[in-house]
Amino acid sequence: MTQNIEHINWEDFHFLRIEYLYMGIGAVLVLIIGFLFYKESNAWKKHIAPHLRPYVIKKGTSWKSYLIRASVILMFIIGIISFLGPTWNQIKAPAKKVESQFVIALDLSKSMLAKDVSPNRLERAKFKIRDLLEAGPRAATNLLVYAGSTHTAIPFTTDYKIILDQLDGLQPKMMPAQGTEYNGLFKKMDTLFNENKAQGKILLVTDDLEDLSLEQVSVFLQDNNVQLFIYPLASQSGAKIPTTKQNSALNISKLNALSEMETVDILEITLDDSDVKDLAKAISDDLVFEDQTNQEEEDWQDNGYWLIFPLAFIFMFSFRKGWSINLIILALFLQSCSKNTTKEVTKFKFKDLWYTKAYQAQQDYDSENYLKAASGFDDPMHKGVAYYKGGDYLSAESAFKKDTTVNGLYNLGLTYAKLGKLDDSQALFEKVLQKDPLNENASSNLKQIITAKDKMASQQEESNIKNDKKAAKNKQNKSPEDLSGGGQEATKKDMEKERLEETTETDKRKGKEMDELPEDFKSGKGELPKNILMRKVDDDPALFLTRKFKYQVKKGIVEVQKTEASW
Repeated sequence: MTQNIEHINWEDFHFLRIEYLYMGIGAVLVLIIGFLFYKESNAWKKHIAPHLRPYVIKKGTSWKSYLIRASVILMFIIGIISFLGPTWNQIKAPAKKVESQFVIALDLSKSMLAKDVSPNRLERAKFKIRDLLEAGPRAATNLLVYAGSTHTAIPFTTDYKIILDQLDGLQPKMMPAQGTEYNGLFKKMDTLFNENKAQGKILLVTDDLEDLSLEQVSVFLQDNNVQLFIYPLASQSGAKIPTTKQNSALNISKLNALSEMETVDILEITLDDSDVKDLAKAISDDLVFEDQTNQEEEDWQDNGYWLIFPLAFIFMFSFRKGWSINLIILALFLQSCSKNTTKEVTKFKFKDLWYTKAYQAQQDYDSENYLKAASGFDDPMHKGVAYYKGGDYLSAESAFKKDTTVNGLYNLGLTYAKLGKLDDSQALFEKVLQKDPLNENASSNLKQIITAKDKMASQQEESNIKNDKKAAKNKQNKSPEDLSGGGQEATKKDMEKERLEETTETDKRKGKEMDELPEDFKSGKGELPKNILMRKVDDDPALFLTRKFKYQVKKGIVEVQKTEASW
């Protein structure tokens, strides 16, 4: 260590953070000017009798006062030099390990309901995605769904169970706009992989490549460090789309052109899960990327920490009377003796000197910047409430789970109600009432949830009876297209409507949801917004996403562009 000081190469000597020099010079000048114009007030001496002043006031030596001021200025200068980061020798910067990210883009256009791939294209795609995640690619995965618009179904997560829980409910009917629009998809993926150092992986699951521009794909691959896997779930002969009479087939020429690109791989569908297992292994094997940076801040060793020794020497005199200000100076500049990079230093904000992180988070909360406030709170209760108010109910759920108090359980019950998990919400409110029987809000909410569940159960029963009648009616006439036979009194429009309902439901019977919570539904920390959608999560797990997508389109958060194909 001492060799670094003994053999200083003055030709290479420079400062890593020289741009902050003007701040230090200004501080020292203000300090010097303050000391020069400082005059001791002697007005109090006139209240002492002149003949007693020599015995009451003991004169000291002026050099001590000058020494204290000089030491303060000296500590300022030493601290500033240390903060600027003096350096004269290079070191080998350690490689930064960056993990690759994985995006699954699932086509939810109506053509995915075609049955040339059994049971249909969409269901087979779900099977493959499930097998892929169960094979363990280990990368943080983002699930995008697209049709006429592109939406994030699940943000980046390594908890694949979150994706698998939502996978079954994904249907074309949940998309706000139909079609197969790739401009919005690639714009969205461009934001996900902007300046990524580790090579990202994208799995594009689709059956329609007609509107996919080769030039667009080429530009996207050049601007981003990604590898694109395309999973074409359609046959060359194609099949009729259930909701239309049009045929949807795979564009082989477009697929072959894409396969010739350097970072594009075309996956071949197999009857078993060997295709997705190979993909999961490829992603897992190439998960970690070592970033060998050549930035100056990392190549040159910050030797400012050596100045801690003269600072410590001067600090020893701060225990004498009148020198306590040196303690403050040392506390301010001791942080500059660390080996922080420039990136870390720039994160420091001026208000951090005066306000705690919790107080800053509270300010953000008061200004209704809830998501920013949530990142600043450490307390699970405050963090959960901020996430809840900001609309991030999954994060609110995670935060409230860490709070085992009655209030924490109560707020978790509200969050479950917001997510539509009525069974879990009911169980929590019952638990709250066990611990606090006089909690009127929990009692009222519990009654509302039980009423909502009973109503949905009756609606589910009515829906089942209706479906049974429909099945019996269809059984009487197996060819609904032949409107002249079978004795059925129906129009062509009615038949098409019934076939549409049968195909898009994929044999799943779904109940209706309540439009909104009753207005007397009580909330805990902060008022619960009105018109909160409630659903029975087991019946329709995708309802929350459906509402979310429609809201994004309505507010202009997600762009919708018309395509030539309406499916």
